[in-house]
Amino acid sequence: MVILEHSVICLDIGNSTSHLGVYEMGQLIDERRIPSFKLINSPNEILDQYNFSKFPLSYCSVFPEAEKSLINYINKKNITVFNLNYKTIVDLPITYPNPTQIGQDRLANSFAVFHSTDLPSLVIDVGTATTFDVVTETGGYEGGIIVPGPQGFLDFLNQNTALLPKVNIQEHLPHAVIGKETRQAMLIGAKLGHTAMKEGLISHLSKEIELQFLKKPKLILTGGASTQTNISNIEHRPDLTIFGLALAFQFKETNHK
Repeated sequence: MVILEHSVICLDIGNSTSHLGVYEMGQLIDERRIPSFKLINSPNEILDQYNFSKFPLSYCSVFPEAEKSLINYINKKNITVFNLNYKTIVDLPITYPNPTQIGQDRLANSFAVFHSTDLPSLVIDVGTATTFDVVTETGGYEGGIIVPGPQGFLDFLNQNTALLPKVNIQEHLPHAVIGKETRQAMLIGAKLGHTAMKEGLISHLSKEIELQFLKKPKLILTGGASTQTNISNIEHRPDLTIFGLALAFQFKETNHK
């Protein structure tokens, strides 16, 4: 297992939420989650709080408009920066046929587990989209599955029906299975339905991985929108993506020298 030793600020720019963490000598000393639109509207307000003269920046992005705003900020401040993508990542095999299609956050997650846990692994990242990524010892990043995140179910209902309201997945869900009013019915469907879908896909993927690689996968759950699961042997690593960013930066620096 690789030990994280470098000092670096890591930024995972997501579709809805961005995750920012500060590593000092390999230890996570500060982190926060921010709405990604704030990186577009007021990047200085967010980023001026950090000492980029002391810490370089390692980032990944799946939100081009927010990334463009970040790059403008970087150019004005003359910050040392590392963007994790399929071209810059080192020491991670990629057997996916078209690596240009792999989200940078998925690569960060895969890099983290490739160097820090048992393989094969199945990484489940629950956010605006929910991704399931297979990482193996010989093939590295193999591929996976993409489905909507739990909020996506609610947004679809609101945007594609005439009468169903806008509902936030964070709203309180009473202990019920039978909805007694519309918002409650929608929340039950999104939360319980997403959990059931997630567990079903994990089951299918786990069987396929065991069939191909003759070993059950290590299950790892991450993401800011992670929902509950009844799977007992799953490891929850909420900081997996920013850890992968820090580790990939460390590998890049070490190999460059």
